[in-house]
Amino acid sequence: MSLQNSFFIAGVLIALTVALGFFGMHLFYGKIYRFNQGMEQPGDFELDGVRDVTLTSEDGSEIAAWIKPPLEGAPVILYFMGNFTSIGPSINRLKPFLDKGFGVAALVYRGSSGKGGTPSEEAFAADARALYDQLDKVMEREIPENRRLVHGYSLGSGIAARLAAERPVAALTLEASFARFCDYFTDRYYGLPFCRLMTRERYDSIERIAQINTPLLMLHGEQDDAIRIPSAQRLFDAATEPKMFQIYPDGTHTNLTDQGLVEDSLAFYRAHLPGARISD
Repeated sequence: MSLQNSFFIAGVLIALTVALGFFGMHLFYGKIYRFNQGMEQPGDFELDGVRDVTLTSEDGSEIAAWIKPPLEGAPVILYFMGNFTSIGPSINRLKPFLDKGFGVAALVYRGSSGKGGTPSEEAFAADARALYDQLDKVMEREIPENRRLVHGYSLGSGIAARLAAERPVAALTLEASFARFCDYFTDRYYGLPFCRLMTRERYDSIERIAQINTPLLMLHGEQDDAIRIPSAQRLFDAATEPKMFQIYPDGTHTNLTDQGLVEDSLAFYRAHLPGARISD
């Protein structure tokens, strides 16, 4: 075989490898989001006062949120849920806060909970900003910046961190969070370098955390085998003060509300939101 033919074959093999790689990542991106698709209503979960509302996102798409106005002087939680779930069970996790008079504005992700649209990091970021910017309208009252809390759980922590970097908020709570979403896949798939392979859907919270100039509360379970503590620790270390990292020895990825999350969050909010109505 001539040297010229060898170079030609090598070039073809390289081109095929690159093409297969691009095709493989295309398939991979299509498998990232696994939301439940139940057509739920707030009444299905006995969430008194919670309503399903529609609003317009930055690209003109109609999106949805579940909202409940706060008692006078109480904060509103802008909530961003995790993967592998839907809006109803996600809001149900916040019921202890709602019972204390907190308001809630929880984004219903595109492609989740029976809603249409294509899920993506950029779409969620745009929808989160739209929810923040239209919060007074959907709540039918003014919600000042110093009463707007942002809480992101798991996947939602990446959306929450980005929103807090782009809009003024009173405090940021990250539950079961990661430094980068690609870290999760590297850990899950035996060290494959997903942070080198993924050009989108990365949720690079660690690149944004230093821009966030608001009190930060991070909550994590020591037994969390979905997003492990070292990834969250890197994010916490890169954040500015004031900040607090609460680790629960018996906490998993899903049970932190049973481990003290509610009590610790309320104590943090009382310390960092002077004047807010936060009942005992």
